[in-house]
Amino acid sequence: MSPERAYRLNAGEPLPEGIVLIALGRIDHAIGELRGGADSGAEEAVHEVRKDVKKLRALLRMTRGELGDDTFRRENSCFRDAGRELSGVRDSDAMLETLRTLELPAGMERGLRGTIQAHRALGDRDGRDAAAADVVAMLREARERVNDWPLERDSFDALRDGLERTYRGGRRDFRAARTKPTVETLHEWRKRVKELWYHHTLLRTLWPAVMEAAGDEAHELANRLGDDHDLAMLAEWVREHPEVEPEFFAILDVRRSELQGEAMVIGRRLYSDKPSAYVRRLGLLWEASQASVRAP
Repeated sequence: MSPERAYRLNAGEPLPEGIVLIALGRIDHAIGELRGGADSGAEEAVHEVRKDVKKLRALLRMTRGELGDDTFRRENSCFRDAGRELSGVRDSDAMLETLRTLELPAGMERGLRGTIQAHRALGDRDGRDAAAADVVAMLREARERVNDWPLERDSFDALRDGLERTYRGGRRDFRAARTKPTVETLHEWRKRVKELWYHHTLLRTLWPAVMEAAGDEAHELANRLGDDHDLAMLAEWVREHPEVEPEFFAILDVRRSELQGEAMVIGRRLYSDKPSAYVRRLGLLWEASQASVRAP
């Protein structure tokens, strides 16, 4: 196992080496969580691993121009499938967390909480253990391939295409969500926003004050879209289970409307640049950061 590695590229570090170390660090962290090597409980471990595979997929998207389509698709599919293995395990946990964010009448909340907990208990332990074993096997296989990723260029050119694709996709999905804010369009936009956040995290040493500010904006936006999606999933689950008072859906709809309104305001700020201008600015920051490292 590799030593714990922060999820960021270090100034002056050879880019191919940094990418490999970051990937190995996230894979090893995820495997450690699933094998019980961390202090996390079972619920927290699943949550941590799902974050790790999302970070890995964001790393792949940032380096897609260097990896090439074949390597990108193979590894992206691997990490996507790993996340899906754990999604069912995480759903009940997320619904219970989401309930806490709603100001429901006490009796209504107790009833819903009890129903969700009973559903989760049916296959909780066996489901978690089986999913964890499958994901560990997938991640171990992926780890063996990391050192063979086709990473050669030690320059911003290795990142340019992936960064522009992600930002362009986020602007496109923002427009789609603003025009027609369905569960699907908002969820697609959220995925691009999280990738943007992770990219700013990876690149924050370029100019910490600037990169962290933009990253914090993306994080706030991703949180609002994530909360909205969790509420939508909770509503869907409730509709398929014992009836509840219509007041539940009224309360939920009000909260979703608030979250979506806040998301649109942040989105207009975050996606105000054209993709070419966004990437050009990052390229200039990269060059300035590299020059400062080389300076005597």
